[in-house]
Amino acid sequence: MITAIEIVREQQDAEQTVYRAIKGDQQATSTTPGRALDTLERMLAIQGKEEDEGTLIIVQRFRPDAFFTAEQQTRLQELMSHFHAACDTGQDLSPAEKQELEQLVDAEWQAAIERGAAILRQIPRSTP
Repeated sequence: MITAIEIVREQQDAEQTVYRAIKGDQQATSTTPGRALDTLERMLAIQGKEEDEGTLIIVQRFRPDAFFTAEQQTRLQELMSHFHAACDTGQDLSPAEKQELEQLVDAEWQAAIERGAAILRQIPRSTP
């Protein structure tokens, strides 16, 4: 089974950026994507949850493009910050925020699919 780890960038304030590595309900934060990933992998190894077959790492750069706008990016970051703060205090998002977050996550996944398709269209195909 391939392990999927997502790394997201969270802007804490104008000066501080934090990266969060997430695998299921496990997560770790640090000042760089690599450090967050290393911390998460150490946590998983200690818990015996490390998997050997392979890892897919998705790094979300949160840069607007033709597939996902700056406004969508900003709102997604706001809602993700609210979500993580709520999780840290044992609370939930409001139903409206939860629905909006789910819609934006779906839109970001669709944007990722469309980005991938655009990249594939640019790769020259060799003929056998």
